[in-house]
Amino acid sequence: MDKEQIMGRKINRFAIFAERVHLMNGGAKSFRDSAPTEESAKELAEEIAKSEKAMFYSWLQILDIMTGSYTEYSIKRGGVLEERECPE
Repeated sequence: MDKEQIMGRKINRFAIFAERVHLMNGGAKSFRDSAPTEESAKELAEEIAKSEKAMFYSWLQILDIMTGSYTEYSIKRGGVLEERECPE
């Protein structure tokens, strides 16, 4: 996603991040998309996990930007999302 695609685009309540390495170097560069509801975010996350680019991802997070809470998933073979335990 380049700057022109982001400019003027509304960010929805549930932001989706995905990347290969789970390090501090990802940040905003790991942002993939957003959705207005938790259900639509999960559907979008499943689409991302099954996309061709997903071969480069090992984890995915859905962040509720209103509450700061998130759900984290491992991306398994075939684009299957497996929920991870998140340390508090």
